[in-house]
Amino acid sequence: MKLFQTIRDEFRFNYGKKKQLISILGIFFIPIIYAGVYLWAFWDPYGHLNRLPVAVVNNDKGAIYDGEKIDAGQKLVNQLRSNHDFDWNFVSADKANRGLEDNQYYMVITIPKNFSSEVANAATTVGAPQPKLKSVTNDRENYISGIIGRNAMVKLQSQTAQQIAKTYTANLVTGVEQLETGFHKASNGAEKLANGAVTLKQSGPQLVSGAARLASSQGTLVNGIAKASTGAQEVASGTKSVYQGNQQLSQGLGQLASAAGQLNGAATKVSQGAQQLKSGLATEVSGAKQTATGASQLAQGLSQYASAHPDVASDPSFQALLQASQQVATGSSQVSSASASLAQGANQLATGTTALQQGLNRVTPKLQQASQGAKQLVKQEPALVDGSQTVASGLAQLQAGANQLQSGTGILERALRNYTNGTTEVAGGATQLASQLNRAVDKMPVLHAQQVISATSNPVGVSQLQAGDVDNYGTGFAPYFLSLGLFVGPLLMSVIVAFRNPAKKPSSGFAWFLSKTLLVGSIAVVQALIADAILLFGLGLHVHNVTDFVLFSLLTSMTFVSLIQFFVTVMDNPGRFIAIILLVLQLTSSSGTYPVILSPTFFRDIHPYLPMTYTVDGFRYIVGGGKVSFMHNDLWHLFLYWGIFLGLTLVYYLVRGRRLTKEDAQHPTSHEGAMVQA
Repeated sequence: MKLFQTIRDEFRFNYGKKKQLISILGIFFIPIIYAGVYLWAFWDPYGHLNRLPVAVVNNDKGAIYDGEKIDAGQKLVNQLRSNHDFDWNFVSADKANRGLEDNQYYMVITIPKNFSSEVANAATTVGAPQPKLKSVTNDRENYISGIIGRNAMVKLQSQTAQQIAKTYTANLVTGVEQLETGFHKASNGAEKLANGAVTLKQSGPQLVSGAARLASSQGTLVNGIAKASTGAQEVASGTKSVYQGNQQLSQGLGQLASAAGQLNGAATKVSQGAQQLKSGLATEVSGAKQTATGASQLAQGLSQYASAHPDVASDPSFQALLQASQQVATGSSQVSSASASLAQGANQLATGTTALQQGLNRVTPKLQQASQGAKQLVKQEPALVDGSQTVASGLAQLQAGANQLQSGTGILERALRNYTNGTTEVAGGATQLASQLNRAVDKMPVLHAQQVISATSNPVGVSQLQAGDVDNYGTGFAPYFLSLGLFVGPLLMSVIVAFRNPAKKPSSGFAWFLSKTLLVGSIAVVQALIADAILLFGLGLHVHNVTDFVLFSLLTSMTFVSLIQFFVTVMDNPGRFIAIILLVLQLTSSSGTYPVILSPTFFRDIHPYLPMTYTVDGFRYIVGGGKVSFMHNDLWHLFLYWGIFLGLTLVYYLVRGRRLTKEDAQHPTSHEGAMVQA
């Protein structure tokens, strides 16, 4: 019964006094003040980044890319206006700098004036500088905000690069599509070129043969024109002689008409003139026939040449030549006919002069008529003379043109041989070109424009899975801050509640230990339950199993209170100092914030030997999810710490109880008050 009396006295002393009770009630909330307030303040800071003011300065002047105006800076600004990740403020450079100095902005993003031109040059100019966005973070005001800002810049850089890459890729795909279309057209054109070249190659020998025949016929043409020219000269000469004879005839007939008496005397002369006239006209008839024959052959030869060579027939010079030859042939035919008539008249004249002497008296009346006919003949002769001279001149020009035509035909024949050789090479090259282009078209990939743009601008995606149900900072830091609160609670409890001195003289060392352990343990249990209730129902902390969470919180609280109870009971204030040192070491080595693997060697070495290492790890399994079997290591470590420090505290009370019992036996009344107030 004395055991329970000691326990009752201890509880009555602490809970029976109003002032002490108020202090203990305040101690109940110490863990949640630490854990709850910290978690409440930092529950989800990344969920409120839209409150973080960031200045954006757009100095971009725009640029021309691929013939079009681009404004990459303004496009980025428009993108940010629809982005609510931060509190974007689009201001001037001066205002941004002033705002950064007076802590109005946590970060300033500057788009340089040559941003668009650098974006354009990066895809078209070798060695062009990389487009850059400039940022300045206000680490002086808050270092974490600077880290957040720099992380945001990385994300912004990625988004901007993706947009620019889409533009580059879209232009590239357009060019490739145009190239593919051009290849198809070039392939079709090459096939047509090859077919045409083969046709030219096949017609080449015919052209050469035709040129050879043309060159051969040119000789005949030139000879015929030469003969026609000679005949025309003779015609011109004979026509002139006829003209002179007709003039004499006209004068003689006039004289006969005016002086018939003198006719007999002149009959001899007339007979001679008639013979001369007959001879001259005979010559004229022969020349006229030759001229008509040559001109006709020339016209027929040119017509046949034009029929055989349509390409030459279309030449204006050749057409003029053909027309002139036809006119010459017509005129020559007329001259020949007229000359035949003259020759016939001359024959009749000769016959008449012979009979003149025989029947002069009968001829005299007719002399007047003959005189008039001779005059008319003289009037027509100048036109005949001019026509024969024109024929002679035209044939001379025709002969010169024929000579030039013969020379050009030889050149044409040689050129056509070279042309045939060239068409052979063209046919081979065009066929090879068409074949290679067809292969290139077959090997070109099939492009899907939007798919290529998407794959190029965003080639790799990220599929992120979380090994744990941790939605925000509060959930992630709950194991750390709850462990901190449950440690600080007993530490501050030791200031209000006497961990060593009993309320009244204990019946034994064990009763003394049990009364103190039950007292501080009960307070620690209440602290843990209050902290759990506020976290679960006040802040909405999500856990996978509420029972496991509460039980593990109680185990954590009892482990920490047993540790603090030992140091404070044994050493009093120095013990509290040691507990504070242990708290600091645990906060820096428990991986509650950053992984301990990133810490210096000292903290990595002490990490396995401190109890908060296992409380943080255990809470993470319960809060974040995972196999409960992985907590076995945490559980047995905490039970081990709890048992060891409870055992050490029990040893202290047992030893101290025996010592006080001996002293009390020696001095029955001297130690009781001292024990109570110690």
